[in-house]
Amino acid sequence: MCNKEYTKKLIDRLDEILFDSIVFIFGISKGEYLQELEKKLCIENRVVIIEPNEEVYNTYKDLIKDNRINLVLFDDKTIETIIGKLVNYEKFDRLLVHPYGNYKEEYSKEYERFIEILDSVYLTVSSGLGVANSFKSLFLENLISNIYKINNSTPLNSYIDSNKNIPAIIVSAGPSLDKNIQTMMKYKNYLDKFFIIAGNRTLGSLLKNNIVPDLVVSIDPQHVTCEMIEQYIDYEIPLAFYEFSNKNLINKYKGELIYLAELLPKTIETMKNFMGTFSGGSVAHSSTDIARIMGCNPIIFVGQDLAYTFEKDHSEISAFPIDKHKPEHNFIYTKDINNNDIKTTITLDFYKMKFEQYIKFIQSSEDVKFYNASYGADIKGAPHVELEEIIKTLELEKVSHKLNPNKCINIDSQHIVDSINDHVNTYLEKCDECINICKRLIQSNIDIPMTQMKEDSKDLKDFIYVIDTVTNFESNMNTYYIGAYIKCFIYYIRNKYFEMKAKDYINLTSNLNYQSNCFLNYFKELKEILKEIKEILIKEE
Repeated sequence: MCNKEYTKKLIDRLDEILFDSIVFIFGISKGEYLQELEKKLCIENRVVIIEPNEEVYNTYKDLIKDNRINLVLFDDKTIETIIGKLVNYEKFDRLLVHPYGNYKEEYSKEYERFIEILDSVYLTVSSGLGVANSFKSLFLENLISNIYKINNSTPLNSYIDSNKNIPAIIVSAGPSLDKNIQTMMKYKNYLDKFFIIAGNRTLGSLLKNNIVPDLVVSIDPQHVTCEMIEQYIDYEIPLAFYEFSNKNLINKYKGELIYLAELLPKTIETMKNFMGTFSGGSVAHSSTDIARIMGCNPIIFVGQDLAYTFEKDHSEISAFPIDKHKPEHNFIYTKDINNNDIKTTITLDFYKMKFEQYIKFIQSSEDVKFYNASYGADIKGAPHVELEEIIKTLELEKVSHKLNPNKCINIDSQHIVDSINDHVNTYLEKCDECINICKRLIQSNIDIPMTQMKEDSKDLKDFIYVIDTVTNFESNMNTYYIGAYIKCFIYYIRNKYFEMKAKDYINLTSNLNYQSNCFLNYFKELKEILKEIKEILIKEE
């Protein structure tokens, strides 16, 4: 194919892009498609042209003057940063990827890496949206309850470097845990030299063997987490939680609480420096980051199989009745610690990817070692070493330090809950107001483009009020508290009512009837969401 044909192939694909689509083009070639590309874009579109050849990049880097189009030289860090900024829960499924000409074949290694990075971000965003959709009501219920427990907890910040250079053991519930616990029992006299962190599922596994962890971490919103720990809540082991951890567990737990800040630093100015943890989808990711924040080194994974080792999904010692109701899985394969194929799932492989990303990021700036004493999937950056060998070879001199409480948080919990209630009630009223405005504008059947309407036009002013109401609601700090609901709502509403093509953008954005109809649906749907939220708030009072 010649350059003309390559250009036509690209431009044809752009004909149906949406007004806010993000376009990734792999290769600039000689820039022959740029003029035609610009014609296909509206003001909301963003284009990233990735050029793997530095000489070509330097030739054309000053050629592009359009601020919708960004030419970048390929390298992992740049691509990760750009994709991370552009691809979010609103637009992750509004992407167009196009390898230009023969770039895909000529720079196959770079192209594959680009797709790998894009897939990673896509999966992270889509998974987060899926979690929000599944647990949005539970998140809100837990938040309203847990907000009253935060003053009685110690912020994670209080424990920075509290266990400097103490080795940590992160205990997960994979099939390897049975063997790992046998090793821990064999060397039980050495365990006080380790900082041991358990999750909901593995706390009982340790206590049944008279191994008392230094910390329990619980981030799961579901009630089953309380059932897993219920018989151990009288143990005085500190429990790390965050705003959306299961409320029943947090209310019943007798030990000290440690607060992992995720939401409140975004809504309360005096808490903006409070620390949360890395989120990778499982409690083990948070536990690992807690160990790092506390200065632990090395960090050792046990029971962290991330695969179906021994054809099992969990260890025998960490099994619960809920495990009898296992969903059907579509298995994929990854490499195990011996470089053999091993069965896993998309979810477990995602967790593995997030571990690898985390380890790579941390080791780029900190001298922290990670070891994998499990027998499942290979984790890049955490070489497999037998737990017995680790215990024998480490210079175990210092005993791990207990986590003494420092209850220094002082928030007005009732004021926060009242603010959420007021916010919901205010916007329920505004929904009705904006619904009526939109209905009136539609019935008026105004055919003058908004760009030609007078500034003092009542119709224009009313519509601007509608737009301002949307902006003010979505950017309001109180909306963060109902964030899971709103994240799902915005994704749903954009895909159902806001799908105009880029080529129609100018006409439709100035079409008052079209816009009024879109926002009529927006406020009708939002009203139903807010009514559901209000019911939860009333129930939790």
